[in-house]
Amino acid sequence: MTMINNELHSISVLIVDGNIDAREETQAMLARFGVGSDSYGGFAKAMDMIRLHHARRQNYDLILVDRTLTEKDGMELIRETRALLGEDTTVIIMTANDDINGETDANRAGADAFMAKPFTAENILQVFHQAKNHRKSLKSESPSVSELDGKRILVAEDMTVNAEIVKQLLSINCMEVDHAKNGKEAVDLFTKSPAGYYDAVLMDVRMPVMDGLVATKTIRSSNHPNAKSIPIIALTTNYFDEDVQRSLEAGMNAHLEKPVEPEQIYRTLAELIGKH
Repeated sequence: MTMINNELHSISVLIVDGNIDAREETQAMLARFGVGSDSYGGFAKAMDMIRLHHARRQNYDLILVDRTLTEKDGMELIRETRALLGEDTTVIIMTANDDINGETDANRAGADAFMAKPFTAENILQVFHQAKNHRKSLKSESPSVSELDGKRILVAEDMTVNAEIVKQLLSINCMEVDHAKNGKEAVDLFTKSPAGYYDAVLMDVRMPVMDGLVATKTIRSSNHPNAKSIPIIALTTNYFDEDVQRSLEAGMNAHLEKPVEPEQIYRTLAELIGKH
């Protein structure tokens, strides 16, 4: 009991199950050990929340997915989750039906484990740790912050003090910085730059002349060779779900809340530039 309390209380969990009774039962079971969880019955809403958490760089530690969902099945949710998150989240598929091929299908989709209902918190804890340790042993090295040396970052920020703070944070890790005072300046600097000149854009959302959302949409729709691939990261005080959703819809890759922790900026830049 003590081990469960110590180990489970700190993890973030998403439960995706079309059966509302089963969903609520799993939530209640975890809550008894101090584990909060998000819970959804359908594919679309669950994927929306996975994307929102990822944009904030706050990925779920554990996702429990029922094989049978509305719209698309659980296997498809796992495949899309893996495509988005890579190996950073443990995913367990659940089923109430006898299925001799279920575990094989789950593994092919990218699940870490296959669990038959009913199960207990002890079962979840054991499987979670086994899967997490196994994935850790297979996981490739994370992008190194040292790889940011010499990268050129375009910072769009209308507040001089905020811009200076970000410039100093980036310069500490030997990055080159260009500063745009509003969204229009950011668009002009980017679209007039040669291919590969900028490695990423840090974009404030609320700016005069042109805001960050419009600027991002303009960059994405431009004819610049890197328009579709350049990582664009929102830095903003607007942090509700609807704010994150608007950033993603505009074409941003991540949405970080001000004041941003330096290590979070470095990790996010390293990850996105590594994929670029």
